[in-house]
Amino acid sequence: MSISQELAQFTHDLEFNNLQVDVVDKVKAIILHGLFIGLSSVHEDDAQLAAKLATSLSDDQIGSAHILATGMQAGRLNAAYANSILIHLRGQDDSFRMLTHPGCTIIPAAFAESEGRSINGKEFLTAVAAAYEVHCRLSRDTVPSAQNQGFRSSALFGIFGPAIASAKIQSLSSEQIANTLALAVSFASGNLQTSHEGTKEMTFQEGIATQNGMMASRIAGLDVNGAVECFEGPAGFLRIFTGIENGRLNGSFDNQTEFDLITITEKLGVEWRLHDVTMKIYSGAGFVQPVIDGCAALAIEHDIDPDAIQNIHIEMNEWETVYPSPKYPRPGWGGTDEWKNAHFAASAIVNRGYESTGRRLSYGDRSSFEELPEVQRLTKLVTVEKSDRPQYGPKISISLNDGKTHSISMTGDEFKWNFTMEKDRIQAVYPALPFDKSTAEDIIAQVENLESLENMDIFIHSLLSR
Repeated sequence: MSISQELAQFTHDLEFNNLQVDVVDKVKAIILHGLFIGLSSVHEDDAQLAAKLATSLSDDQIGSAHILATGMQAGRLNAAYANSILIHLRGQDDSFRMLTHPGCTIIPAAFAESEGRSINGKEFLTAVAAAYEVHCRLSRDTVPSAQNQGFRSSALFGIFGPAIASAKIQSLSSEQIANTLALAVSFASGNLQTSHEGTKEMTFQEGIATQNGMMASRIAGLDVNGAVECFEGPAGFLRIFTGIENGRLNGSFDNQTEFDLITITEKLGVEWRLHDVTMKIYSGAGFVQPVIDGCAALAIEHDIDPDAIQNIHIEMNEWETVYPSPKYPRPGWGGTDEWKNAHFAASAIVNRGYESTGRRLSYGDRSSFEELPEVQRLTKLVTVEKSDRPQYGPKISISLNDGKTHSISMTGDEFKWNFTMEKDRIQAVYPALPFDKSTAEDIIAQVENLESLENMDIFIHSLLSR
């Protein structure tokens, strides 16, 4: 079988009872994170812009769905578009392999397709699990190559998850799901120039990927056939979008050079790649999350006086120092711009942490903010060194004027939260939610027991304007 056929067979045959307990737990954490990040962003200007656009368009023939928090309705594809923007715009959604954000495409598609279809909680969880696993399988080793080819991986790979979720919820056949993936390859898009320049297109790319994935499933549902070797063929996705030739990668996070197609599908359904999805709780890039927590932990543990600091040295994976890729780094990267590590490190030390609400530092839109003088001073003391550290696993060393040095080495796993950790950490966005704490806790309880829900419409209505 081809890659698309194997992934399609996996998706078609997957049932809730096939999911290990830890997989269900991780999927619930993913859903909760995406929902609360989206709901806490509802008052952002771009969220309102996306909702206005979605409701001005109509595709009533394929059903309607709600835009989170607002109570407004739009066609399924357009509601999913608006909810994708909502989850993604503050840069606090989840992350896989640093440069893809599956939650902002998969979760909106799954909710939009479930509404009004009497989909139960087990069916919903299964569709989301399948969608995440396919996304992770396709992107795990190929993200750096796509970036070096000039494509923005989050949008490019972001089409496959919603395509799978949509196809699974519509109960398409295995052949139709394979065709869905082939059509999604044809509809995939998203260039890197927006990341290179720091402009705003990347706020909206994932929303289009979400719609395109859902549309691919609809066309496939009409028995339109697609290329069998859509991924591995001579003009397929892997060669054209990632530049992989003769099993040679076009880029790697860890100096890997060889690529074997079997890694996409081996042990499918036995070993789950979705466990490596990480959560972002601060507005900003994924790689600054451990920098913030690490610096704050050192400052608290050793009661560090910012005035006593001589130097803050951070060793990081090379790709975390030349965003969005070594081949297309943002001009001027390496100074103390607030998108970079210096701002977050200094602020975390001075403030003993970092706010999860308020200021937006993501995707071409940065809220104006008067930085504290002591933070401004500390940013100039930060040095960043490229190294072979794991992704999201920096080593941070704070040297003091008295000769002492305090260090912490992050493992890269600190933000791979299960549901228990997600429940704890997501409380940081409670102040920005459009409802009170008791409502938030009620929603969390519903997510925790989602497999018991007979109809997802009950849960979806609890997420609307109150």
